[in-house]
Amino acid sequence: MRRLFTLAAAQACLSSIRPAAERMLDLYRELAAHRPRPRGDTPVARGYYRRLVVLLATLDEIERTGAEVSDLARGLVDFPVRRAGRVVHLCWQVGEPAIAFWHEAADGSVGARRPLDEDGPWDQGGAPQD
Repeated sequence: MRRLFTLAAAQACLSSIRPAAERMLDLYRELAAHRPRPRGDTPVARGYYRRLVVLLATLDEIERTGAEVSDLARGLVDFPVRRAGRVVHLCWQVGEPAIAFWHEAADGSVGARRPLDEDGPWDQGGAPQD
């Protein structure tokens, strides 16, 4: 069952997962820089698979809160919320001070990010979605 946040709950969740999200992006960048090459003669960097396991555990830690990692390479995290009766996503990127944008759920991580105050009020609460 999918958790729906309120704006206040998403901001509170962000403060608890920010360190994990920052760690997630750092680990992703380290892994990308040392990615094994297919059929290459170069050995895999020492600790590569250990970092991969830590990255997977970090992703799980974030997603257990109900937040969704929408773009690992960019450090984007979404928080599903209800707005004007439909589910949209509040979005935050590692390095930003707070949640300041949202996008339509169907747009995914490539969707246009809109300022929080654009397009009407936020719904308060809501039942989880399947």
